[in-house]
Amino acid sequence: MAKRHQKQFSILVIPDDGSRTSEFKLNYILLGVLGGILICLLLFVVAGGVFFWQAHYWEDRALVLQKDNLRLQTEMARVDELAQVVTRMKSWDQQLRTILSPNIELSPAAYSVPVSAPQVVEDPVTIVRGQLRTRDQIDARRTPSIWPISQAQGWVSREFQAQQGMFRNQHLGIDIAAPEGTPIQATADGRVLVAGDDDVLGRLVVIDHGDGYITRFGHNGALLVSKGESIRRGQHIAQVGNSGHSSGPHLHYEVLENGRARDPRELLPR
Repeated sequence: MAKRHQKQFSILVIPDDGSRTSEFKLNYILLGVLGGILICLLLFVVAGGVFFWQAHYWEDRALVLQKDNLRLQTEMARVDELAQVVTRMKSWDQQLRTILSPNIELSPAAYSVPVSAPQVVEDPVTIVRGQLRTRDQIDARRTPSIWPISQAQGWVSREFQAQQGMFRNQHLGIDIAAPEGTPIQATADGRVLVAGDDDVLGRLVVIDHGDGYITRFGHNGALLVSKGESIRRGQHIAQVGNSGHSSGPHLHYEVLENGRARDPRELLPR
């Protein structure tokens, strides 16, 4: 059986001086292989150039991020120093208030109205730390209306979200990010219902303020109060921590009104 004739590519070299003409024959398959190798080499060169450019870009980006990180670390150090100064000032203020305003206990009979008097007391008063206060003032102190962490020490990292959608989860409070150890204060007068560990919120403090108001403080570090303790608005009850299911040091703060979650910002000063 005769061999099948393979097609070949001929190259003729004709010299100008009239000497012998040279002929080179190349197999089309070999030409295809050589062409494929050249194309692969070209692609490798292009890919190498792209990778080199990307590596150079990300190297510059890493340097920029490193500088930003150093700047943020410096700013956080300044914030920590400021937080320590504010904490010491608050401690001094509380000590001065304790020294200058001692508790004064007076018998109820000294302020009672005779039975025969036709007088109706529409706004009864009481003695609180040596000062006469009206019922409206007492109720105001039992409403969660101050920031649990000073805005100079922390910032709101997540807002209240009552509705649950496809791309967002329900969040029945606000998260206030602050350096670990930052003091947390009670937002109103009340009594501690819970001071212990929770599976999700970590070290948890729950305070009943009366009139249907309850506040919850989650992800704490150290707890400074115990169950059943009566506390005053502004009193330090815990420190910022990272306990429970937490992504970093912050306070999860909730306000419940008659058992229903309410946006804490509606009660906080702007």
